[in-house]
Amino acid sequence: MSDTDSKIHVGVVGRAHGIRGAIRVFTDDAQSDSLLKIKAVYIGNSPDARTVKRATRCGRFVALEIEGIEDRDAAFELTGQDVYVERSRLRPLKNAYYACDLIGLSIVDETGHAWGEVDAVMPSGAHDLLRYRRAAGGSGLIPFVAAHVGKIDLDAKTVLVESAWMSELDAVYGD
Repeated sequence: MSDTDSKIHVGVVGRAHGIRGAIRVFTDDAQSDSLLKIKAVYIGNSPDARTVKRATRCGRFVALEIEGIEDRDAAFELTGQDVYVERSRLRPLKNAYYACDLIGLSIVDETGHAWGEVDAVMPSGAHDLLRYRRAAGGSGLIPFVAAHVGKIDLDAKTVLVESAWMSELDAVYGD
């Protein structure tokens, strides 16, 4: 397993929180409590894990007190950087998957036609969106809701969509 496979993106550092060096992390999944239980995080491109001294939910974000970040100025230097955790530290999922597991899956319909490949899962107001690289070139967005996305098969590496609907949607992104 490569280094990037062992880490999962969980959020982005906002601004400093308070005067003692805590950082605000806006999580990819606002309902997740995983970051509250993690003892180490990776920030930005650093290969070194940073020890979490304390984690507190504060409305839309999680405030993290990180060992070695002792003042507001040091916390501000991390603003905008991505936050990762080791996948092995997260609670195992049953009959579910992490959003990052969808990256690279083929978008196929019931006839077996491949429409493209998922290259990002993007949060939006009402629901997530699957951004896909179109087989015909360019990219498109699929609302990640049961009405449009069927079975996710991680073993087959596929996301099932309905052919007639997908044909209409894909035409929007065409030439």
